[in-house]
Amino acid sequence: MVKVRRRRILIWAVVVIVGIAGLTAGHAMGLFGFGPVAGAEEGVTGPDGDTYTMSAQPEVNTGAHTELLVGSTVDQGVLVTYMRFTVPSKWQAAPATLRMTLTEPAATQGLLEVTLVDPMWSESGLVAAEVPPSGTVLDTVAVSPDDEAVEFDASAAIVPGEVVAFAVSTPATDRLWRMNSRESDGDGPILQLNPSDPDAHVAHGPEAAPVGAERCEVGELLVPTCGSLLGVAPGAHMPGSKTEALLRFEELTGKRQHVYHSYHRGVGKLFPTPDETDVASDPENGRILFINWKPSQASWADIAAGDPETDDYLDELADHIGSTFGRPMFFTVHHEPENDVRPEDGSGYTADDYAAMYRYVVERLRSGGADNLVSVMVYMAYLKWTAMPWHEDLYPGDDVVDWVGWDAYGYSDPGYGHGDFAELVNRVSGLDPDWPGFYNWAATSLPTNR
Repeated sequence: MVKVRRRRILIWAVVVIVGIAGLTAGHAMGLFGFGPVAGAEEGVTGPDGDTYTMSAQPEVNTGAHTELLVGSTVDQGVLVTYMRFTVPSKWQAAPATLRMTLTEPAATQGLLEVTLVDPMWSESGLVAAEVPPSGTVLDTVAVSPDDEAVEFDASAAIVPGEVVAFAVSTPATDRLWRMNSRESDGDGPILQLNPSDPDAHVAHGPEAAPVGAERCEVGELLVPTCGSLLGVAPGAHMPGSKTEALLRFEELTGKRQHVYHSYHRGVGKLFPTPDETDVASDPENGRILFINWKPSQASWADIAAGDPETDDYLDELADHIGSTFGRPMFFTVHHEPENDVRPEDGSGYTADDYAAMYRYVVERLRSGGADNLVSVMVYMAYLKWTAMPWHEDLYPGDDVVDWVGWDAYGYSDPGYGHGDFAELVNRVSGLDPDWPGFYNWAATSLPTNR
C-alpha cells in the first residue's frame, strides 16, 4: 500500500487461486530417467519435457505435438504451455534466460507471463483437468508482432542440480502464440545461463523457493510470496456490525479472508477503528486491513493546497495510525475518482487536482508517522473513462503509489462485465480501440521494482 521505502508497483484486481492443489501418481510417471542434457557445457540446456493444455479439451494431452500454444481460442479455450528443465549441477546461480522460438513472427501483440510450477508431471500425461500447482510469477514480457522469439528472465529459478518447471500463459483473450516444442525440427525451448551479461537482473528479488516448499507470507508492501490474497468488504453499505458480517461471510463461503476492506468518509472518525484493529489482530485468523478514505469536507484542489480542517484531521489520523496500529495495511484515497472528475479549469476536481490531492494526503500521513500505509491507486474498470483525454493525468506518481488496482465490475449475467478471468482484468471495447486492457496497460506503462 517519510522513511526511505522500497517501491514496487504491482497489479491488484479480483484474484483467484491459479494452481490446482494436489498431485496424482500420474504426475510422477516418467519424471525421472531423463535423456542427456543438451548444451550443458555452453551454459544452454533443453527441456526434459514440454506440452500445453486446453481448457475446452480438459482430457487431451499434447505432449507429442511439435508446437507449444499459449493464448485462447473458441474451440480450444485457454491454452497454457508447460516446460521442465534439469539445471546442470555445474551451473552457478547467475542471470538466466528462458527462450522460446515462435514458429512464425507473432501475428499479434500482447503480454506473456512465466510462472514457476511444481515439476512433478509427465509430458505424456499432463492435461488441463489435472495441472500442477503454481508458484512465483517470474517475468512478464510484451511480445510485438515482428518478434521471432520470446525471452523471459528465469534467474530466480536457477538452482544447480535441481529440476525446475515453468508455465507460460497470457492475460490476453482471443489471441494465440505458437512456439516450437522440443519435438519440432526448429529451435525448441532452451534455458540459457548468462554469467557475463552486465545488464541482466533477477526478475522478482531473491531466489524463488520450490513450489509447495515455500511458506506463504507477505512483506513490507504486502506482496504475497505465493498464492493469492482474497478479501471482502463485508456489509460495506449496510447497517450493523461489519465484524459480524465478515464472520457470516466466511462461514457461508467456507473460506477465511485474507483482506478486510472498509470504507470511511470525511473527517469525523479515526481509523483503524477498535473493531477493525480486532479483526486484523485476531491471533488465530489475523487479516490485512484495506481502508478506503473518501474526503468530503473540501475539494481535491483545496486539500492539495493545504485545507486547514483536512490538515488537522490528517495530522491526528497519522498520529493515531502510527501509535495504535503497527503493521502494514492497504490504504487508498477516494477510490474510483473517474466518476467525480470535472475537467473544467477551476472546478477543483480535475484529474490533475486528484493526483495532487492523493499525493498530498499520502505524503502528509507518512511524514506524520503513518509510514505503514501501503498505498493503492484504485481505478474504475469502466471503459468509458479510459477513452477520456484526462485519464492518464489521474496517476499520482510512482513514489506515492505501491499497488495499482481496478474495480472490475464482473457480472454473472451475459452482457457487459460477463466473461472469464482474462476478460475481467483485461477488458477491451470499441469505445476506445487503442485501449489494450487494464492488465496490459498497467504491466507495460507502470514500473515495477524487480
